[in-house]
Amino acid sequence: MPLTLDHFVVHIDNSPDLLTGLKAELASIDIPFEPDWGKGTKGFKAANIWIGRQYFEIIRILRPDGGGWTPRWVERHRTGQRGLYCLFLATDDLDRTAATLRAAGLALEGPERIAYRALFGLWKKSMPWRVLYLPPVPGTGVEIGFIQYDPDPKDRLKAFMTPNADEKGVTGVTACAIHLPLSESARAFIRQVFPQAEIEAGRIAAPLDGGTLHFQDAPEIRADFYAHRPDGALKGSVTLANVTLHA
Repeated sequence: MPLTLDHFVVHIDNSPDLLTGLKAELASIDIPFEPDWGKGTKGFKAANIWIGRQYFEIIRILRPDGGGWTPRWVERHRTGQRGLYCLFLATDDLDRTAATLRAAGLALEGPERIAYRALFGLWKKSMPWRVLYLPPVPGTGVEIGFIQYDPDPKDRLKAFMTPNADEKGVTGVTACAIHLPLSESARAFIRQVFPQAEIEAGRIAAPLDGGTLHFQDAPEIRADFYAHRPDGALKGSVTLANVTLHA
C-alpha cells in the first residue's frame, strides 16, 4: 500500500495582511504564491502553496457556517484553533487502504467524494478525488487523511497547480516531522496506522514512497516540512502558525 505526501490543511486568521506578508516571505525562498487563487465559497477560501505535486491548503473561514467547508474543522476554527489540521497522504487504492485500516481496528470517516455547493445551493461541484479521514491522533487535534485521485486528474489539473515552485527548481515536499505529545495511546494509534513504522525512544518514523514522515515527542504541536531541491541546498524557512516550511 504505497503512500506519498500529498497536501496539508492549515487554518489561519482571515487577514489580508497575513497573506501579503506570507507571499513576501515565500518569495524570499523561491516559493511563488498567489493568495487570491484557489477554491472557495462565500463561507471559506483556500489559497494553495504548490511545491511540485504537494501543496499547503491555507484556509480562511469567512463566515460562521464555513460555507461548505468541513463542519468539524469549521467548529475547531471557531474555537480559535489555528495551524495544521490534517496531513493527507495519497494512495492508489483508497478502498484497500480503508479495509486495511479497519482491519487494524481504526474508526474511519469515508471514503467519500468531496463536493461544494454554490449559487445559493443550486449548483454542486464534485471534486475528482475521494478521501477518508482518521480520528485525530489521541491527545491532539492532528488528523491524518488519505486521498485517491480519479484516473489522471492530477495530470489534467497540472495547469491549475500554479504558481508552482517547481518552476524555481523546488520540486516537492519529501519529508515531514510532526512534533506532538506521544502518549501511549498516541503511540498505539500511530502503530495501527503505520505498522511498518520504526519505533524509537521519543520518535516514530513511518516510511513513505519517496519520502519520510516522523512523529516526534514534544509538549506542543508543531510541524516541519522539508522541500526538495536537486542541489540539496535549502535557502531558508517560513513559519505560519505552527507549521514551518524549509525550502
